[in-house]
Amino acid sequence: MDALLCAQLGPLLDQAKSDGPGGHELIELFEILDDEGRHVYDLHLFCGDDGQVHRVGTTEHVASFSQGYPTGTDDEAMLAALRDAQARWKRGERFDEP
Repeated sequence: MDALLCAQLGPLLDQAKSDGPGGHELIELFEILDDEGRHVYDLHLFCGDDGQVHRVGTTEHVASFSQGYPTGTDDEAMLAALRDAQARWKRGERFDEP
């Protein structure tokens, strides 16, 4: 795991480590793309519920997930897009197809 990912994960990594050898499997990593398909944000979820959204390639925090719900930003458009993507993901929709 590279230093940037460790820094982005922060307390999520500590949680995973405290859950023992398989703890890392509780963290899911996602790339958030813009409308043109460019990777613009990194999303890290712990147990599918809690996590952070960072601007790609940085530790700049732009939003959070708490108890399975996007929060942690005043950007209503971002929150709406995260809610929509999360609902689609939970329904099992694929995001790697146009």
